[in-house]
Amino acid sequence: MKHYLLEGQHLVPFEELADLVPAHHAFLQNGYDNGYFLFSGPHIPAHGGFLVARAQSRDALDALLADEPFVRANKMRFVRIVEFDAAQRQPILNEWFGAPAP
Repeated sequence: MKHYLLEGQHLVPFEELADLVPAHHAFLQNGYDNGYFLFSGPHIPAHGGFLVARAQSRDALDALLADEPFVRANKMRFVRIVEFDAAQRQPILNEWFGAPAP
């Protein structure tokens, strides 16, 4: 698995996303339930957010993200997607990252 830090940017004021928030939360929950997402959260103030995700490849990640409701509605875009290696981490995260701590 490859690991990614993503930053999303809202393209409209947050208030214009209200009708999509339940679908957005369902999308995130599905990602957590299927082991793709580690954590996520909004910027403060809410003009975008962060997500830590994993996928077999960048193409697989892009396919997963194509279903994000804010993105599908053209109201958010991912401005940064960075693949990273979690070289150091808390031991509680070892299983998610798929290897023992170095």
